[in-house]
Amino acid sequence: MGPTINSTARAVFTDLDGTLLDAHQQLALVNRETLERLGKDKIWRIVVTGRSLFSARRVLDPYFPIDVLVTSSGAGIFSFPGEQILHSTMMEESHVQRSAAILKQLALDFMIHAPLPDNHFFKWHRSGRQNTDFGKRLEIYSGYHQPLPENLATVGPATQLLVVCPRDDDGQLHRSLQTKLPDLTVIRTTSPLDHRSIWYEIFPPGISKASAAAWVCEHYGVDQHTVLTVGNDYNDLDLLHWGSFSRVVANAPPDLRRQFAMVADHNNDGFAEAVADWRKIISAQSSSHSPEQIALDE
Repeated sequence: MGPTINSTARAVFTDLDGTLLDAHQQLALVNRETLERLGKDKIWRIVVTGRSLFSARRVLDPYFPIDVLVTSSGAGIFSFPGEQILHSTMMEESHVQRSAAILKQLALDFMIHAPLPDNHFFKWHRSGRQNTDFGKRLEIYSGYHQPLPENLATVGPATQLLVVCPRDDDGQLHRSLQTKLPDLTVIRTTSPLDHRSIWYEIFPPGISKASAAAWVCEHYGVDQHTVLTVGNDYNDLDLLHWGSFSRVVANAPPDLRRQFAMVADHNNDGFAEAVADWRKIISAQSSSHSPEQIALDE
């Protein structure tokens, strides 16, 4: 059970891979203690990740000290622990079929993920070009996927489509997809597998880490003007711009480090540093010492 719901509640939203977890996908002791202290102080702790629930389970043990888990870049919101679905969004089959047709025309390699919470199942299409990162993802999810049928009219609703590109092109494909799919959301991120390939996630309109964070704030009565957001990659951009206090870890791409205040990297407890900075700022801005503020000051 999370903190008490009230209009003065505070919250910390953090990305998972490359931000809260280190390079070995482990939660450092300092970061764990920081999360536990936040919980003790009745501050909401929310992980916002691009991972599916199935994938998140691989790195989150049942005692992981958070209150809410946002998956699939905002498409699914779950209580934690317990994993009760609080909110989810699905892409209509007409949008899925149209998107798949365009991706095939562009000779791109992509996957279509089943609706939540089973979006670790997917259908895939390959252009025939060499794409090691795509092949690696097929290996990781062996037994959970099958080739996309030629007749796209048989394809049903989905959580998202995922395009895997072997190299970056300075955002040209991102802009092209946004132009061709103006009514959908296209999110760019760096592959968590080879850390070089670029992934483009296609979601229903309005899906983003920021929109999920706003839903959490409204649902639990969190003051949006005091939230902390922490991230490391392009799929965190909307969340970082949305947050009142935002930090990127030092392993973030250079253009993100130029836009937001920076803390130590994910291997050196950058998350804990971001929380410490946030507590100091909140304390300095407060003119009164309510019970919540005292908790922040301690």
